[in-house]
Amino acid sequence: MRRKTPGRMTKIVLLISFIILVGRLLYAAIVAIPHHQERSMPPRPPIHQIDVDNQ
Repeated sequence: MRRKTPGRMTKIVLLISFIILVGRLLYAAIVAIPHHQERSMPPRPPIHQIDVDNQ
Protein backbone atom coordinates (compact mmCIF):
# COMPACT_ATOMS: atom_id res chain seq x y z
CA MET A 1 0.00 0.00 0.00
CA ARG A 2 1.43 3.34 -1.04
CA ARG A 3 1.66 6.20 1.39
CA LYS A 4 -0.21 9.34 0.41
CA THR A 5 2.02 12.32 -0.15
CA PRO A 6 1.49 15.44 1.98
CA GLY A 7 0.50 17.40 -1.12
CA ARG A 8 -2.24 14.92 -1.93
CA MET A 9 -3.55 14.97 1.66
CA THR A 10 -3.66 18.77 1.53
CA LYS A 11 -5.74 18.64 -1.65
CA ILE A 12 -8.17 16.20 -0.04
CA VAL A 13 -8.58 18.39 3.06
CA LEU A 14 -9.09 21.49 0.94
CA LEU A 15 -11.67 19.70 -1.21
CA ILE A 16 -13.64 18.60 1.86
CA SER A 17 -13.48 22.14 3.28
CA PHE A 18 -14.68 23.58 -0.02
CA ILE A 19 -17.62 21.15 -0.14
CA ILE A 20 -18.61 22.11 3.41
CA LEU A 21 -18.34 25.82 2.56
CA VAL A 22 -20.51 25.48 -0.56
CA GLY A 23 -23.08 23.47 1.41
CA ARG A 24 -23.31 26.13 4.10
CA LEU A 25 -23.69 28.90 1.52
CA LEU A 26 -26.47 27.00 -0.26
CA TYR A 27 -28.24 26.36 3.03
CA ALA A 28 -28.01 30.03 4.04
CA ALA A 29 -29.35 31.16 0.65
CA ILE A 30 -32.28 28.74 0.78
CA VAL A 31 -33.21 29.78 4.32
CA ALA A 32 -32.82 33.51 3.58
CA ILE A 33 -35.34 33.57 0.71
CA PRO A 34 -38.51 32.97 2.81
CA HIS A 35 -37.15 35.21 5.57
CA HIS A 36 -36.61 38.06 3.11
CA GLN A 37 -40.07 37.60 1.58
CA GLU A 38 -41.66 37.70 5.02
CA ARG A 39 -39.86 40.92 5.97
CA SER A 40 -40.62 42.68 2.68
CA MET A 41 -44.40 42.28 3.08
CA PRO A 42 -46.21 45.37 4.41
CA PRO A 43 -47.25 45.04 8.04
CA ARG A 44 -50.83 43.94 8.58
CA PRO A 45 -53.05 46.43 10.41
CA PRO A 46 -54.03 45.37 13.92
CA ILE A 47 -57.44 43.75 14.26
CA HIS A 48 -59.70 45.52 16.75
CA GLN A 49 -62.87 44.05 18.12
CA ILE A 50 -65.90 46.31 17.93
CA ASP A 51 -68.14 46.15 20.98
CA VAL A 52 -71.77 46.43 19.95
CA ASP A 53 -74.45 46.60 22.63
CA ASN A 54 -77.76 45.13 21.50
CA GLN A 55 -80.16 46.93 23.84
